Amino acid sequence: MHVMMRQARKAANKEQYKEACDLYQQVLDSDAMKDDLDVQLRLAWCHENLGHVDEACGLYQSVIKKYTDEGELGAAEALQKSVDALLESAVVVQEDVEVKEEVVALSKEQLMEALQDMGEDIELSDGDMLCDAGDLPDTLWLLKLGTLTVHMPDYTEDEPDKLRAKEGEFILVGELGVFTDQRRSAAVYAEGLCRLCAIPAKCIRDCDDVAFQCAMERLLRKHWVDPVLSQHTIFERVNEVDRLNLSRSLDVVELEPGQCLIEADEEHNGAYLLQMGCLFFLHKADSPADDELDDESGNLLTSVVPGDMIHMGGLLHGYKSPYRVVAATPVRLLHLSREAFELFALRRPWIIKAVLSYSHRPVHLQVMRPNDDYLWKSDRYIELRKNVLD
Repeated sequence: MHVMMRQARKAANKEQYKEACDLYQQVLDSDAMKDDLDVQLRLAWCHENLGHVDEACGLYQSVIKKYTDEGELGAAEALQKSVDALLESAVVVQEDVEVKEEVVALSKEQLMEALQDMGEDIELSDGDMLCDAGDLPDTLWLLKLGTLTVHMPDYTEDEPDKLRAKEGEFILVGELGVFTDQRRSAAVYAEGLCRLCAIPAKCIRDCDDVAFQCAMERLLRKHWVDPVLSQHTIFERVNEVDRLNLSRSLDVVELEPGQCLIEADEEHNGAYLLQMGCLFFLHKADSPADDELDDESGNLLTSVVPGDMIHMGGLLHGYKSPYRVVAATPVRLLHLSREAFELFALRRPWIIKAVLSYSHRPVHLQVMRPNDDYLWKSDRYIELRKNVLD
């Protein structure tokens, strides 16, 4: 049963929802797991992604009934709101299909085709360098054939990571730099003959096709946001399906240099994950940390960089910020609202305590940074139907 659950989770992570549905259903059909609410929710979520609204809502209603019977009325009410929204969206799709189709994201296969059309095919021989640590993030590559070795400059004693392209899949290379606009963090070399498609980052950003940009946003949530959240103290305990759902609920916020995001002593709704740019986190403290500097007003200044989360206390009612947050450069942030978090927290009361504990830390320790190895926790593999490879 545990093997089947792992296979189902893996299929769901790869957006192979039909396979995941079949596996979760087999698990649910067993006597030991037939009443497991987590499996029912996972199966419902997969049906929802396949567009099987009736099947998804049927499972959700079963869970709602169990919540109600067990006295978990808050969880039942929150899930019912989600079901109502799902049914409402299904009606809108039926009534206005043409309008809806205009904003539907490209499929995974269509996105890969569009990226290849933007780029050019290149070949590397054994030992050729693809990029070096410190290079500008001006290219996204799709590895089609061969093996690349990844050398991290600060981990010279470790064996280099290897990216191997198999038949029926592409491997994203350089996507972290394109997603965050940070310089390359590793040197990448060819091991034997390698074939890639090189896509200029500028072409990706300048593309005005809404369906393409929606698909790129979906790629960002799966291949950067979710892996980063998994390396943060509070979210690492959340299962991958729920965490990916959470990553997809984050709203985009963009600021220009000098704009204030959060004022000191302000009750500001929600927390933020920084995707691009740099923020200044200004506060008073008894003694500065090593990475802090004084500004002209005597405030301590901490830099916030991509992958960092701030203002976790904003997920709780009544929290007033003991710091001021200002954009140092153009920034792109992903906002987790208090309302979205409260729905998410209904089934996991421990997370409220974790956020409360974090918000009581010394001010200069309230920038939540991911673990150092988050860069290589990302799933770079894109499985494709055969016609995309032809």
